[in-house]
Amino acid sequence: MTTNANGLTVGIGFDIAARSASKHERPRDHWQTLLARIDNVVDYVTLEDGFARAEGDGLDAVLLANWLAPRSRNIGIIAGAPVNFLEPFHVSTAIATLDFVSEGRAGLLVQRYGEVQAAQARLTLGELDGFPPAQVTALERDSRDAIEAIQRLWDSWEDGAIIRDQKSQRFLDGSKLHYVNFEGAEFEILGPSITPRSPQGQPVTAVTYRRGEDLLTAAAADVVFLRLGAVDIGDTVEEIRSSAANRARVFIADVTLEAGWQSTADLASQIAGLARSGVTGIRLLLSDPAQQVTYLSNELLPALRAALLVRAPVNGSLRDRFGLPAATNRFTAAA
Repeated sequence: MTTNANGLTVGIGFDIAARSASKHERPRDHWQTLLARIDNVVDYVTLEDGFARAEGDGLDAVLLANWLAPRSRNIGIIAGAPVNFLEPFHVSTAIATLDFVSEGRAGLLVQRYGEVQAAQARLTLGELDGFPPAQVTALERDSRDAIEAIQRLWDSWEDGAIIRDQKSQRFLDGSKLHYVNFEGAEFEILGPSITPRSPQGQPVTAVTYRRGEDLLTAAAADVVFLRLGAVDIGDTVEEIRSSAANRARVFIADVTLEAGWQSTADLASQIAGLARSGVTGIRLLLSDPAQQVTYLSNELLPALRAALLVRAPVNGSLRDRFGLPAATNRFTAAA
């Protein structure tokens, strides 16, 4: 693998359950202020949901993203959802809505739960039909089922399904709406969606991969965030790409900035090593967003761009920013 000749794409990751802000400030205002400071600084932000966690503000990342999107101008917004414990139908419509309100800058971060997190979520929410058993294999299978169902629902409306024909008094062309007929181990979805096909057709689907997790779930996403060291990235990417069902096209290395972060020179050296591993971008995970955003904007990113390690953010859809092809519709293609 070789370094991206045009420089790496750059995004920022926020855990919205762990903010450092005044208790007198409304949480949504806190995140709006931060987003405004990075709107033209990076290509995208991921908002990780703190679902069923005792600490934090109790915000829903997808709802927060839909509130933030029309209040931003350029940045892509990838909203986290723990798909094992949410209705895939509702996730699909919420992310499609996010794609509309952001005018094509939306993505879904599929959050996967381990056994301990899953057990805690079950304890918090109670036993409900449709939840997978709190076992790794069942949770991973359920994640893959949710991704497939959500992507099918995004395709269930063809382009041009809305016709608004006053003469015939027809609002929709019913032949361009499709049942998805999805049957998973824990849930079934008939469809179609209640939300029309969004600007990107298929908003970007992203998954975070950590050592030892299921490669097949990562292979079902468009974008894979790799929580790995540089020495492990190359082999992991090849393993994911060799999966028979692979659709992943973009691999991004995660770089965590701890509270006592390294020097700019140290970070630049680390990122240069990651670039040589073959990834096409980095995601900077901030442990103290309110303090670290200033450092990123004023020091780290200018230094990385001067060294030609990362590129400046671009305009366009989120798919464009990741270099993903235009989405096709599975139902149109099959016809």
